[in-house]
Amino acid sequence: MTRWLVRFAAVPLVGFLGSGAVLGEDFACPNGTVPRGETTPEVREAWCELTANGKTTQHGPYRSWWPNGRLATKGTYVFGKAEGRWSGWYETGELQGEEWFKNGKIVKARYYDKQGKRISKPADLTALGR
Repeated sequence: MTRWLVRFAAVPLVGFLGSGAVLGEDFACPNGTVPRGETTPEVREAWCELTANGKTTQHGPYRSWWPNGRLATKGTYVFGKAEGRWSGWYETGELQGEEWFKNGKIVKARYYDKQGKRISKPADLTALGR
């Protein structure tokens, strides 16, 4: 995933929470970061930002939700690069795929159709941010 529905707007998470998104207990920004979020007609998002040396970057958990409230994407950034397992779900809740990252590069991936059958790669990577 080169891009996981990322929008670098500096929208305070307080406004995002007012949209009705539920972050859950596993969404905690690391020390020194600021929670951010954004809501558009297509997606609601939450992430953490770190500012150092005048540069702002994503650092910590990232989540996005479909308009129906279901989780769309879950992953983690480490100093602006995707790291570890990222998961994406179809709007109906079925797992679309998982990708594992090391230093921002995919090292392993698996994808599923809406019936849960493993496929080589979905035609539509919307839930996976592409």
